[in-house]
This record gives sequence, structure tokens and C-alpha cells, in this order.
Amino acid sequence: MRMLLLLLMATAGLVPVHAQPLTDTTLTWQSYARIGTAAVAVYPTPVDDERYARVVVLRELAANEGPSILDDASFLAEHVGRTLGFDPVEALWIYHWGSFSFAGAAEARKDVLLRATYRRTSRGALGAPSWRVMTRAEVEDATDRRFR
Repeated sequence: MRMLLLLLMATAGLVPVHAQPLTDTTLTWQSYARIGTAAVAVYPTPVDDERYARVVVLRELAANEGPSILDDASFLAEHVGRTLGFDPVEALWIYHWGSFSFAGAAEARKDVLLRATYRRTSRGALGAPSWRVMTRAEVEDATDRRFR
């Protein structure tokens, strides 16, 4: 009975419900010199947001011995989109750094969140990203409160 009551309260918006991302995995890619590693999470956008089909968060990991996620940003967007079956221009891309990005760093709630959006060139290639700094609250809004 208690579970049913909590479920009814959650669907009525009285209890926050944190859903999981659509995809939450580790990505590796071969760069020119080394293999890169990043964490990838794909989130649905809020129902009333029609600008993007999904939000992709790429996290720079301390274990990454390859290029930074910024060095290969456009390649990663194209690769993730192709692998998961969507066009990168239909997604909002967020490149994320935190204490998890630095070996030995103390756990902290400090983040750097960069938003990137992409367009296709006249030849169909993925163009350079358009960048903007985001706040954690903006990312939470964009992911319908699923981002953690």
C-alpha cells in the first residue's frame, strides 16, 4: 500500500523521481597517438522542449590517457551519434569536468560545464561547435532533472 501511495504521489509531482539516463557508458576511441576514454550519458529532454531530441553529457575522466574530450569534440559527437543512431545536430552536447577528472582530487561539488551545439556544413560534414558555459541548474533543467 505504501509503495502504491508513493507511486501516486510521484506521478502527481509531489515526490521527486530521478530517472536514469537513456545511456550511461564508457567510450574509448583511437586518436592519432593514444586511446582516449570518456564517460557518456544520454538523457531525454523535457517533454515541452522541442529544440533538441536528447542531451549528451561527455565527462573527462582522470583515467583518460588520450586526448581531452575537447581535442576531439566534433569527432566524439559524430562517433556517439552514429553509434547510438542519431544526428549530432539534434542533440545538446555538454562537456563536463569535475573532481572525477583529476587523479587524487578531493571530492568537490565544483564543475565546469560547457555546452556545445553543432550544425552541418553545406557539404554535410559536422561543423565546428558553438560553445557556451552552463550552470549546473541549467544542465539539470535541460535533462529534466535527471543529471547528477
